[in-house]
Amino acid sequence: MKSKNRLKEDLMETSRIGRNPPKVIKRYDQLDPERGIIRPTGSDANKKIRDFTVKRMEAAGLNVAVDEIGNIFGKRDGFKTSKGTVMCGSHLDSVVNGGMFDGPLGVFGAIEAVRRMNDEGIKNERPIEVVVFTGEEGSAFKQTLLGSSVLTGKTELEQALSMKNEQGITLDEALRNIGYKGVFKRSLDDVDYMVELHIEQGPILYREGLSIGIVENITGIVWIMATILGEENHAGTTPMKMRKDALVAASEIVSFINKRANEMVEELSSCTVGTVGRLNVFPNGTNAVPGKVEMGIDIRDVKQENMEILRTQTLEMIKGLEKKFGVETDVLMPVTHSPAPLSLEVADVIEQSARQIGINTKRMNSGAGHDSQNMASKVKTGMIFVPSVRGVSHSPMEWTEWKDVEKGIQVLTRALTNLSKL
Repeated sequence: MKSKNRLKEDLMETSRIGRNPPKVIKRYDQLDPERGIIRPTGSDANKKIRDFTVKRMEAAGLNVAVDEIGNIFGKRDGFKTSKGTVMCGSHLDSVVNGGMFDGPLGVFGAIEAVRRMNDEGIKNERPIEVVVFTGEEGSAFKQTLLGSSVLTGKTELEQALSMKNEQGITLDEALRNIGYKGVFKRSLDDVDYMVELHIEQGPILYREGLSIGIVENITGIVWIMATILGEENHAGTTPMKMRKDALVAASEIVSFINKRANEMVEELSSCTVGTVGRLNVFPNGTNAVPGKVEMGIDIRDVKQENMEILRTQTLEMIKGLEKKFGVETDVLMPVTHSPAPLSLEVADVIEQSARQIGINTKRMNSGAGHDSQNMASKVKTGMIFVPSVRGVSHSPMEWTEWKDVEKGIQVLTRALTNLSKL
């Protein structure tokens, strides 16, 4: 029972970090839809949870190092030095007003797996390395999967360190301020496998009453940040035919994204999703014709060609607003992550591991992005999902039942053990 409680206690303790006012959450009925977690990279809360994590790593006997982008590594040596490392971990930063499981479950789950291997006297042939990735959510420095992008060479280190948050502080400065601008240089040349434990963030496992999902593909993501410039004017004195209403123009894109994504699901049997999740209207007054609108558009699919179709059609629609409404448009695409198939070899090991302890599994896709999709471009990578109650995530009401957390860590521990001996 003691080993079962450790992970639960870690997650409950960190549930208060970044929550205002701080509050330890033990049960679903203690959640408050208005008071979630805010732990952007470089914040005081981000430092506190990093410090807590490093202490847990060291207590588990891991050798800890921090690289130049702030990724944290905790290594348990293997007794066959000729074999490559098995990495396992996730992230600690959060979205604004997020939940307590997204990211930390994978970090503290990895630490707990090592602790259970210690308890059981398991000798790993391959080194096992717990990893904490910097800036997965993009809530501070506007690029998602930041730490893993640098680690895998997708983003240059200097480019990442020069990024600024809304306060104008660079990532380099932010990491130095919290004491996590390391000097360790981590190559992936000696890494063979990567496993990430994570909540599903969707409703499939919860609705089907299953505790474990095995991810085969991670969705690709395209963000389109569009600005529409019209003409701000008086709502009462400006005739309808003489307006350049930026919000009316923007509304056509909102409708188009929803309609076209639904059509693609029907026509192509795809898992395409399209969302306009950000809309800033200026001057945002009831009695003023909107002169400017900023839009954030999110497009996802596990097939690159489907993503490209919706992206291209959306860009064409935005450009077409200029002639139709007399507005000006400007577009940036700060985030583009290709869909990532994960390793069938690792998936098979996870499935075998679950079967060995009598837990049923489901093969599935991930509709959310994860650091594992970057890692999959360099090493054989797998993901273990546990259910999200009612499919809710990126919300203060995010929850996973403790019994499912326990099954997840049992499968993870067995999978790491099996991978370490391959």
